[in-house]
Amino acid sequence: MENMTYTQAVARLEEIMNAVQGGKMDIDALSGALKEASELVRFCRGKLYKVDEEVKELIEGLSEQ
Repeated sequence: MENMTYTQAVARLEEIMNAVQGGKMDIDALSGALKEASELVRFCRGKLYKVDEEVKELIEGLSEQ
């Protein structure tokens, strides 16, 4: 997952959600899919947090000039 982009992670989350909501997922695969979805959400949150911090630092840097 480390090499995955935010966009790829969101696309994979959408695939999982569509499979679960559409009833296309076997019950045996459901647990694994939900675990993967949880990891993807954590990954996306981390990416968003990192970008948010970087933007804040850039804005602060501009204000100090």
